[in-house]
Amino acid sequence: MKNYLRQIDKILEFEPDPAFARRARIIFENLQLSGKEKVLEIGCGRGFYLKTLKSIWPDLKVTGIDLNQKYLDKARNFLGNLSVQLIKADATALPFDNKTFDRVIASEVLEHILDDKKAIAEMYRVLKPGGIAMVTVPNKNYPLFWDPLNWILERIFNWHVPSNIWWLAGIWADHVRLYDEVEIREKLGEEGFQIEKICKATHYCLPFSHFLLYGIGKNLVEKGLCKSFNRFGEKSSHPSLSKILLWIVRKVDRINEAESKDNKLSSVNLVLLVRKRI
Repeated sequence: MKNYLRQIDKILEFEPDPAFARRARIIFENLQLSGKEKVLEIGCGRGFYLKTLKSIWPDLKVTGIDLNQKYLDKARNFLGNLSVQLIKADATALPFDNKTFDRVIASEVLEHILDDKKAIAEMYRVLKPGGIAMVTVPNKNYPLFWDPLNWILERIFNWHVPSNIWWLAGIWADHVRLYDEVEIREKLGEEGFQIEKICKATHYCLPFSHFLLYGIGKNLVEKGLCKSFNRFGEKSSHPSLSKILLWIVRKVDRINEAESKDNKLSSVNLVLLVRKRI
């Protein structure tokens, strides 16, 4: 295993959401970094990818943009003294010149944007010819166990919990849409991207995973509880109960490794490696 992947596995060692950990590892594994590139993250949130990039490849020139100033403030605190540029900006109107970046990350972003085609066009514009973008989106064909409530509602009533009821909306929380593989391929291809790889991340999971991790778990973490599961907090010791819970989650998640080549399976996420044509 490459040394940087060992470092990433160490960073993700106590990540409670196996779907997040799995797609994050796929992103880092496929960025093809030498360590000197200019990297942009669109929708950087609280800064997980930014900090990981600078911690492992300190010579990267890293920029993060987000519309949410509160997230940017938390990202600055999380990043500490790391040299990362943070900008409040709209993904559909990026404040950068053409052909500025060697790499772009847009993870779990497009589903929040009304005009996702404009965001993809902007991503293409600021990427250098031959540059790589890693794009992840929620899969319309998600597993039953990930979000049983919406899975059943969609198939029986062609309806889902409204996205603004975020604590119960499950995979639809704050999302304008989910994507199937054909749709995301077409949208990226129409803007000029060459699709080089698509991965389906996470099929096997515990029942009601999304609700347990985000409807309940995220609230507890943000209230200062379950600190050992806060990916944006200081690393702390993990009590025995936390380790037991993580062991159960990881035990189920490992089944995905054996079944990862089965493209017929549903998945929580679609992860795409795309390249700007030269």
